[in-house]
Amino acid sequence: MKNGWKLLAGIAMALVLSPQYAMADYKSDTDTGADRLDFIENRRRFIRENALTDEQKKLLEDAKHIKDTLRKPLDPTKPVPTVFEGDDLTYDQRTGEFVAKGKVHIVQMDAHQFDSEEEGVVQGNTIRGEIEIPGKAHMLQLTPDQSRITLDGYNTFYNYGEKTGTMDEAAGKVDHQYVTGKRFEFYPDHVVIYNGTSTKCNAKVPDYHIAAEKITIWPNDKMIMEKVKVCLKGKTVYTKDQMVQDLRPGAKGPEYPRVGYNSSDGVWIAQEFTYPLLPRVDGMVRPYYSSKHGARSRGELTWINADSSFRVAYGYYSDIDEHWVKREPSFIYKHERRIGTTPLHYVLDYEIGKWKRKQDNAADIESTHRYGRLGVYRDPIRLPGNWFLLLSGGYQITKETYDDSTRKGFDYTLATLKEFDKNWAAYGAFEYSVSNTTNSLFAYGVNDVAKAIKTGLSYRIGEHDRLVYGIQYDMENRTLKDIDYYWYHDVHCAQIILRYRAKRKSWQVRWEFIPW
Repeated sequence: MKNGWKLLAGIAMALVLSPQYAMADYKSDTDTGADRLDFIENRRRFIRENALTDEQKKLLEDAKHIKDTLRKPLDPTKPVPTVFEGDDLTYDQRTGEFVAKGKVHIVQMDAHQFDSEEEGVVQGNTIRGEIEIPGKAHMLQLTPDQSRITLDGYNTFYNYGEKTGTMDEAAGKVDHQYVTGKRFEFYPDHVVIYNGTSTKCNAKVPDYHIAAEKITIWPNDKMIMEKVKVCLKGKTVYTKDQMVQDLRPGAKGPEYPRVGYNSSDGVWIAQEFTYPLLPRVDGMVRPYYSSKHGARSRGELTWINADSSFRVAYGYYSDIDEHWVKREPSFIYKHERRIGTTPLHYVLDYEIGKWKRKQDNAADIESTHRYGRLGVYRDPIRLPGNWFLLLSGGYQITKETYDDSTRKGFDYTLATLKEFDKNWAAYGAFEYSVSNTTNSLFAYGVNDVAKAIKTGLSYRIGEHDRLVYGIQYDMENRTLKDIDYYWYHDVHCAQIILRYRAKRKSWQVRWEFIPW
């Protein structure tokens, strides 16, 4: 164990002394460490989502030009300076009234832009800070601390002093959501859409969308939808009175079915339904059906407050190796927080509950399962040459009443990640865990082996396909534990993931909506 203490000390020094980088948002199913590559894929997704179009870049340049050419200091009590361009402009300096005919281009210094898309009349008042475009209009908004908006609609009114306005029969994009609506209302800190739709699918005919009587978007926070219809391929899957979607980085997407196949369960389908019950309290049910096992559903009651969550869980749960366990029920607590302003995070996990698993030709195993872990991880460290270093560690204790067993000790992970170019990436990792399938009563949720080396390679074929090769080497038994092959194929706004586990001669296929 002396070597383990030395290794942990080295990790601690690296955690404290190395520079900070952002953590990835979403994880893949794997036990060969291929999820390390999700950091790169998530980083690329983030860049794609936040990239500016040529039109948006031009707007920022124009807004900067207005600021740089001001003749006198800006008066914060008055509307921001605005430039009007049109075929025929009439302006009354005394009243502030203006009329513009033909195609009109309007740019404000706070990065608002309006264009009349049809020959017509645009009018407004510079003193009151008002713009009115009765016909078709194009709107851009890149104002700091407000939603990023690109919309085309009709009957536009905007007060650029109060930063409020309306638009009818519009379609476009608000932040990362592709939206349509009968009527839009704009406010400094949110956007409201009436009789509208929202989706993250950018196809001309979206694979999926949410329709609602009212949609309120709070940028980088949440989207509240009322009288909701969740639709696939234009067909209503289910309805809800209200749905709240988390828009913070890394949050889960909307509730749509997941379909897959694996050698153990056969064909399966699952879907989560979440229901707000009380402030900070949600209920969740997850119907699940497989061709080999039938129904294996579950439900949860969750309370979330700041950095902590408490769950009551009942029903069937499976991990990436198709190990099943039934909670009857379990009480689960989690607390996660950044340590001050450092790049370190600590995580406290605790669970107590009745666990049950079936055995072939033997009585079911039932046990009161107790698990606790205090862990620490660091934001990924960016090194020269486009290398990344990922570090984490912790101490855990697991107790079972079935066999009166106790397992306790450290776990830690050291992983490196290399992005060679836009197509090639590779990873390597060393993992140690005191709990694993060789010494645990329940195989669910634990590592296959105590000490493992995991490595792999990723290659992107064009825009829609990616191949991944991953291995897991058992250091204690000096054997190659796993060889996995993955094929990720994007279809419109969904993704098909094919996984072949060569050592186990098993297949997995999963279909799900991709997170961009």
